[in-house]
Amino acid sequence: MNASSPFYHHRNHTHLLPASEYESTWFDRIETAQSHICEAVAEPEHANASEIIINRTLDLISIPSSHQWKTYDTFNTTTLHPSDVFMSKMHYNRTCYDSKTETFRRAPGKGIQLIEPLWGMLRDPFDKWCGTKSLHMPGQAKATGQSKAHIMPQGYAPYTYSLTDNLPSDEQSQQWRSHGLPPWHSSLRPSSDPRVGTTFAPPQNIHLDLGSSYFSIWDRQDEAAAASGQWFYDTYHTRGQPFDRFIAVEVNKIDPEKAFRQVPDNLVGMYTLINTGLTMDEGDKLNTIDIIKRVVKPEDFFVFKLDIDGAPIKEPIVKDLLADDPDKGGASGLIDELMFEHHVNYFPMNIPWESPQGVGDLRRSYNVFRDLRRKGIRAHSWP
Repeated sequence: MNASSPFYHHRNHTHLLPASEYESTWFDRIETAQSHICEAVAEPEHANASEIIINRTLDLISIPSSHQWKTYDTFNTTTLHPSDVFMSKMHYNRTCYDSKTETFRRAPGKGIQLIEPLWGMLRDPFDKWCGTKSLHMPGQAKATGQSKAHIMPQGYAPYTYSLTDNLPSDEQSQQWRSHGLPPWHSSLRPSSDPRVGTTFAPPQNIHLDLGSSYFSIWDRQDEAAAASGQWFYDTYHTRGQPFDRFIAVEVNKIDPEKAFRQVPDNLVGMYTLINTGLTMDEGDKLNTIDIIKRVVKPEDFFVFKLDIDGAPIKEPIVKDLLADDPDKGGASGLIDELMFEHHVNYFPMNIPWESPQGVGDLRRSYNVFRDLRRKGIRAHSWP
């Protein structure tokens, strides 16, 4: 049996997503709490928990830019931080490639990686949206509406694994790595050649940004607000895992010269701007799911951002991902991380979102993100 990655085939995951006790508390109360969510988050117990979670996430994502992960397991092992008790977990199974049958099959080995819990408004609770009722982080300025401090991307999320099926039941006794590439990040792509046997090609790192605007500055009066491209570049590309493809899609007309001036030098050639809307129409060359399947292979690392305000395809894309079968070629099996802004109807977000009736409530968002994570996608609530 020849392994196509050091330990795991990252597409094979359990369908068990162990929510933290804290996340479970919010699932139990969200139906009633959503009508007064700002007050619910500000309750002392939850204000304290939010501060612990955000401080831990900021601590993980704020390491010096000189710290990079170009190979698996770059960082030394350590133990879980006490704050990690609030985090939820995603579980992975080890899968190896059998060159005789030309298939992946289950092998001994399990892995766990932390992910931020689903709690509160599914946004940074210290952001501005609750006005005078917003939480305040000591020593930090109030966020301006686009805070991503609650997001724990892969690479910054502690993980552990074993080459047997028996991880220690006591998580504190397990050897965790606080940063770096877990074995399920990506895997070599096997190919059978009758002349030379099985060969393995390296995976690609791919980003698709639906609702990209410009790369680093939005084309609007609020010129101080960062567009998403720069965040993904800083979070992934500069950490030793450069993007091989960076596809930006924006339906509103933008100036291509201005757009490319903002693109960093080492991303030119990998950066593609599609300045027209995609669709979910069957057979259309701009069908979003079909484009993902054409560009991304199962062994690649793929980050998908879905934030297209008011576009009719956003909900159908997520519906398709939740309904497909990843073992039969469904696009959900290609997505490692999803950044998704889910517009629903609850105060105070129904004001900036201009949420119509019938789009669902905050409880629905909780269920959508939980179900995406259960399919093996590291789904995060994008601001």
